[in-house]
Amino acid sequence: SGMKKFVFSKFTKVSGLSMSLSLTPPLSQFSQSSLPLHRNSHRLSTFCTEHNLQECLSHISQEVSLLGLSPGWTESDSGSQLNVVAVLNCMYDLIQLHHRSLRTLENMEIEQLKLSSSMDFLKINNTHLKEEVEVSKRQNMGLLERERQLQLKLKSLQNCLKNEKEEVQKLQNIISSRACQFNHEMKRREREFTKLKERLNQLLADKKDRKPAIDVLNNIGRADGKRSLWKTEKTEAKHEGEMYRTLLNNYDMRQREMVLENAELRKVMHQMKKEMVSILKSRKLIPKGENYDHNDTQAASDEDDEVFDPSKESLELFCIDAREKLTNSIRLQWRRLKSHVERLDSQVSLTQISESNNDDVVPRENHEEEMDRLKMEIQRCKDFIQKQQQLLQKQLSCVCNEDSVSLQNDGYMLQEKKRLSEEWKSLEEQRKSFERERRNFTEAAIRLSHERKIFEEDRGTWLKQQFLSMSPFGNSKQLHVPKSASALLIGESFLKSVSLTYSSAADLECELRLIPENGYNVFT
Repeated sequence: SGMKKFVFSKFTKVSGLSMSLSLTPPLSQFSQSSLPLHRNSHRLSTFCTEHNLQECLSHISQEVSLLGLSPGWTESDSGSQLNVVAVLNCMYDLIQLHHRSLRTLENMEIEQLKLSSSMDFLKINNTHLKEEVEVSKRQNMGLLERERQLQLKLKSLQNCLKNEKEEVQKLQNIISSRACQFNHEMKRREREFTKLKERLNQLLADKKDRKPAIDVLNNIGRADGKRSLWKTEKTEAKHEGEMYRTLLNNYDMRQREMVLENAELRKVMHQMKKEMVSILKSRKLIPKGENYDHNDTQAASDEDDEVFDPSKESLELFCIDAREKLTNSIRLQWRRLKSHVERLDSQVSLTQISESNNDDVVPRENHEEEMDRLKMEIQRCKDFIQKQQQLLQKQLSCVCNEDSVSLQNDGYMLQEKKRLSEEWKSLEEQRKSFERERRNFTEAAIRLSHERKIFEEDRGTWLKQQFLSMSPFGNSKQLHVPKSASALLIGESFLKSVSLTYSSAADLECELRLIPENGYNVFT
């Protein structure tokens, strides 16, 4: 029994030592685990008693052997003996095992915390990735919608392109068909023209000279005073070939005249257009001498361009004379208009230069006086600047009152503002005068176009009257003078030239026997 008490006291000391070691500072964070130890110690106090000591020893030895430790007592025939060293070693091993288990538990808890933090981080990343996936899905949907719209737009553009290609193909077909039609028409006209030429050549070749006839003495005259003709095949025949030949000759002559006139008018129109564009676009100053030289050279070139052919007939000479008069009058008016516009342009450019230099416009007529006045004004400005510098030096040398300085500055500002307002008024007046001159120029150009239109109408009526009066079946008494006032001179010269031509036409009719016996027209 004494032995049992000793073992029990040793065991309780060892258990108390283990409990104190378990509460050491390195394991103070696990101080809560001391409560189960106290409970276990209480259980141990109730676990082993004096009555079941042997059973407890055998149970503990089994548990120690299961843990891989050597038991601290041995059983013999005389009884069980307790080895204190072995018991202490066993208790130390148990303590070390307990420490290792605690460290393992701590490491496991740390690993668990790390895993939980990594799990939270992964969850956050997962949520972010889900949001990014949603955003990418929305962007993808937007891109798909945009792609669909672009596809629809592309289809519409392709349809438009197809329609345009079809329209272009139709237009090309129309152009080709019209070109073929035009070529056929030209070939047909050429064939007709060749046939007409052959017919004219044949008529000219078949024409025979007049043979000498017997003169009849004391013939009975007709009531109209004209000599009667014998009724022969030649007199009764219709002279259509001669009529057509004269008409074609007149038509060719008139066509050549119109071509020359159109070429001359086109040349004048292009020249006027170029000069108009150059005047309106160029805003440079042109000296007076250069203007005169340019006008002289232009007049010389215009005179060189005009061609006069003295070998033409009287009517053609009259047409050339009228055309030259018209062209010269138009050119004279245009030169005047050009000189006026150039003068206005030079005035405007001088106005701009004076605006940039804060000077007044110097007219050409009073150039020297204006220069003297400007020199005097420059001298006054220099004197004024010197006075200002002196006053400024005085002001810097002596301390002036701020009120007087402000009043002086206000006076200067008012003077400057007044001067600027006067200059602005003068510039406004010049601008208004320039606008007025430009309106006058525009009205003159419009009047010129209207006069040209009226002249074209008068010329058309004159050509119509000429064509009607040039017929070999008409009478010179049926001529009508144009009613327009611009064509009076043309009508007078026209009557003179037509009287000459109609005398030759009457002789031609008498020679060709175009007037029958009864005095009436053959073709009526």
